[in-house]
Amino acid sequence: MHTKQVSLGDRYAEIAVILVTAIALLLGWFYKSSIENASLPFNASGVTAEAPSGWLQPQPSGNELFRAVDINSGGFGTTYIISKITIADDVPALEVASIVALAHAQDLLAFRVLNQQEVQVYGRTAYELSYVFVESNPDLTHSELPKVVRGTDYIFVNAGEAVVVSYQADEKNYDLDLNRFLLFLKSIKF
Repeated sequence: MHTKQVSLGDRYAEIAVILVTAIALLLGWFYKSSIENASLPFNASGVTAEAPSGWLQPQPSGNELFRAVDINSGGFGTTYIISKITIADDVPALEVASIVALAHAQDLLAFRVLNQQEVQVYGRTAYELSYVFVESNPDLTHSELPKVVRGTDYIFVNAGEAVVVSYQADEKNYDLDLNRFLLFLKSIKF
């Protein structure tokens, strides 16, 4: 049998191809991350935030100041909402959470509260309301299964007004998208 001799130049070429491929993959990943994490400034009614760039931003309605939907997420589009509710000065956060939960129960199909508690969010006291609901396409010509959606609202009560920051995502994507939402939540100032 004849064994082929590998020259030193061939070995360097193999190593160089592996290194160039690894560097290209790493640069591509950094570029992808920078595009996904790009943000645009948002300012309305004394509330500022860094909104995700490239997300669909439909016109807010009612008490909503801001709504952004990630149309690229699988299933139910991951949604961020900022709402402002005018309240009396002495209304506790628990009562505002009850009002928000009641509104969700009226607007969302099969709405259920999973948990509610007072929490600290980046140095501010908030009331956290975790819930689940079912989203189904009202168009009968589409044969798709309803989607289970998890949501979390953070309710900040401050001098006669409550700012409600909502995060809603498909149950499968909720944990995956949570860190991106926490960056958005951290950027909010009021």
